[in-house]
Amino acid sequence: MSARELVLYGRPGCHLCDEARELLEPLVARSSDLVLREVDIESDEELLRRYLERIPVITLDGSVISELVPDPAALESALLHTSPRMSMEGANSTTIEPVARRDGAADGERLSLGVAARLSRYLQVLIQARKMGKETISSQELADYTHINSTQIRRDLSGFGKFGKRGVGYRVDSLVAEIRKILRTSGQHNIALFGAGHLGRAIATSDIFADHGFQIVAIFDVDPKKVGQEIGGVQVRGLDELERVVSEEDVVVGVLAVPASAAQDVADRLVESGVKIIFNYSERLLQVPPEVTVHTSSPAVDLLYALYFYLA
Repeated sequence: MSARELVLYGRPGCHLCDEARELLEPLVARSSDLVLREVDIESDEELLRRYLERIPVITLDGSVISELVPDPAALESALLHTSPRMSMEGANSTTIEPVARRDGAADGERLSLGVAARLSRYLQVLIQARKMGKETISSQELADYTHINSTQIRRDLSGFGKFGKRGVGYRVDSLVAEIRKILRTSGQHNIALFGAGHLGRAIATSDIFADHGFQIVAIFDVDPKKVGQEIGGVQVRGLDELERVVSEEDVVVGVLAVPASAAQDVADRLVESGVKIIFNYSERLLQVPPEVTVHTSSPAVDLLYALYFYLA
């Protein structure tokens, strides 16, 4: 029996990569035909470009089976209980996602982070395509806009049903609705925005959230001159109303467009109010409990990353 090569792509100082190694080593020890090899992506510019924002990436015989946070159950299934379907497809496909389920994890399992991230990117492109008046879109067009292999796109979508027709592509409206169901974002989700300055106003008057079913239902600011004003049809409130409004409006996401000095205090109050998702546009590194997710958005970091590869 020939050995199956398991490769862990990572870089020094990556704690998730260390955790992935600790997860893989016992599985390799239990297998009679698995060989584990580690690759430092910093040793190869192409690997660094491809995997920097995805590590740890795990491949089996050249096919990606996990990225970002590994799913222990899915890895065990892929490595120790490989099904005939996976064996036949592995040689010709760019990735295997055993945790992606047809019904969007109806049995309680969650999508892998890789699948969820890619579906979100497809949805973003589809929303823009609909605004441009496109009624159908092909997997190759999605690939061109997302830089994700078209085979991977077809695999991601076919795991949940038959959405497209050969030679025609996918109906944009139908695919938008289906992906929203899979991502469980079909309904309306309420957002509280903190900061009514230039950035806050830009966010409040943009379609960036509304396009995806998110509605800004409350805006807060500490400046008495801004309190009472309307931005995008929403009245600016004082911070003294935070807890009450978050509860009454069923706010699920807090967006921070405040000075760094104020960000932690606002985050603390959001956490106390039960908000579990925070988008942080400030320069402050936030400390929150493990069950709270913080997404930090920085155009400067994205520009630095792009500039590095342009100059390299």
